[in-house]
Amino acid sequence: MKTTIHTLKNEYKDNQTYLNEKQKLFQNLTYHMIEKELNNNNIDIRYKEVLDFYHQCFNTDETIAHFDEKYDQQLDQLGEKNEVFDDDALVYYIVKVIEHFEDIHQVADKNYIANDLLELIQKDHDYLDLLNKTKNIIKRLIKMNHEKNQDLQNTFNPYGIDLEQFFTRVFQDLAYVEVDSKLLKEIYDLIKELQKEYGLSLRYTEIRMDLLSTLIKDDPDCLDQEMKNICKEYPQFRFMLYYKVMTTLQQIGNNDLLKKYYQEINTCIPMNEEQKDLLEVIKEIFG
Repeated sequence: MKTTIHTLKNEYKDNQTYLNEKQKLFQNLTYHMIEKELNNNNIDIRYKEVLDFYHQCFNTDETIAHFDEKYDQQLDQLGEKNEVFDDDALVYYIVKVIEHFEDIHQVADKNYIANDLLELIQKDHDYLDLLNKTKNIIKRLIKMNHEKNQDLQNTFNPYGIDLEQFFTRVFQDLAYVEVDSKLLKEIYDLIKELQKEYGLSLRYTEIRMDLLSTLIKDDPDCLDQEMKNICKEYPQFRFMLYYKVMTTLQQIGNNDLLKKYYQEINTCIPMNEEQKDLLEVIKEIFG
């Protein structure tokens, strides 16, 4: 049996067969075809109207909800016809319009960001490619429609994505790979901006510290002000930051800066036992 838009649902032997055939049908329909049939069922929707709303929020779910409410009665009537082309056609239509007109790898839409994150998590990538795609994702997260200080971690939990774990995995190999400092600086600045937009965990500050300690190999001039900024915003990380930076300075043989920061950290008073222990380690290694 060939499925068409007018095939009755009760012609299928079971619900799963119906759902499979329905999905195949809509996959093969263009947004033009779906729009025409929706119009034939008193749903006077146009692709430009969909795009105009989508550009206000860049959120597929919100866009679907808006038009579902707008055409609520007409969609109910469409569903009552008991044909394969039912009220779900609106969802397929909106997704097809968005994916036809938008570059889904650039839009600040959590659904498409999640798809790209899953692709990065599940497949192996060249490290430079991984960094560039991660930079792209951070840019989109910053632009994403959200409430101030929203918990970004919870936004992606429903997709099975641990965002903090993803970023940790991406940046954990920085110290062992040669990466263009310009790219690292761009990512560093984006993570700073991301922290301003959302209520993020302290793990993101640790990532900033890792990036900063890598950056100084090529750009020691960026160091001073950024260290002051981090210490001011997150004083609990002062001793760990100095330890990371001084380790890198020792590795690259920048003894002048190493001496400067050793003297600085020795004027600081530890806030707790952990910081006290770190100061002792710093004295033992760099003293």
